Amino acid sequence: MEWYTRYRHELEQVFAEAEKRISLFPAPLNTMGQEYEAQFNPLLENSTRNYICYLLPFWVNEMAGLQPEMVRRLSLGNVYIMLAFLLQDDVMDTGPADWRSRLALAQLFLAESMDIYRGLFPADSPFWDYYRLYVSEWASSVAQEGDRDDFQENRSGISSKASPLKLAGTGALLLSRQEHHIPAVTEMTDQALLVLQMSDDWADWREDLHEGSYNCLLSFISAEQEVGYMQGIHAEQIEEAVYTRNALSRYAAAAADLARTLTERNPAISGLTSFAIGVAEGLVQDAAYIAREKQHLLSGGLQYLLDHEAGTP
Repeated sequence: MEWYTRYRHELEQVFAEAEKRISLFPAPLNTMGQEYEAQFNPLLENSTRNYICYLLPFWVNEMAGLQPEMVRRLSLGNVYIMLAFLLQDDVMDTGPADWRSRLALAQLFLAESMDIYRGLFPADSPFWDYYRLYVSEWASSVAQEGDRDDFQENRSGISSKASPLKLAGTGALLLSRQEHHIPAVTEMTDQALLVLQMSDDWADWREDLHEGSYNCLLSFISAEQEVGYMQGIHAEQIEEAVYTRNALSRYAAAAADLARTLTERNPAISGLTSFAIGVAEGLVQDAAYIAREKQHLLSGGLQYLLDHEAGTP
């Protein structure tokens, strides 16, 4: 995980600043905000590590060559973007009882990100056009989630749910006057986000099935069984596909193929590529583990039958 450990000290500064600014929110949103931020702080144990959200500007800086303080500002802005949009997603997905407080907190996070970005980009900067574009992509994606099978029909739609996170990478390229690389870097980021979503959906498929949330693995298995998305398919059939029919192996191979293509892209961004490959390798390892356990069970059953035939006690 050199793509992470190389920047750990930088992230310590980023998250310390994030916590300091959140502490100034009006009560009780300051405490609520600090607790929410802690859930995604990679420096804390048992946190959810959305590495790409805050490491993207550091990875892009391999080619941008900006001063460290400027990159930390971009990362800090993306931390608040991450928190704001994750909170809104949570409200839409679960409808919690404290939804008013959550939406209010999301707006405070968003205001912090805007304060940071305004200090980096003047009002006439193309950055704000990209901001509008990425938020529009996010809005379209979440509004249509469940109305279409994006993994089969429009895979870019899957990455669009995380589009605002591309702001820090785009910002780094604008600040280094390399705007011509934005389309390529954006496409690479979308591809890495898709690999990450495929991994998350393997981990979350039971929860997504229960809540009715869209899930790439469920789409993959539905397509293999030649039915529309989750038409007549239940948890038992998903388990059979994964644990008996090796569907996870094929799903993981698709993710690995997507990640490997990043090595062929120009410009090369080693941190982003290594991250995506590492995520895909995790999927491949999970599939291999299931395949080994299945083989052990089959071998054990066969040995039992042979022993029984031979009269072995």
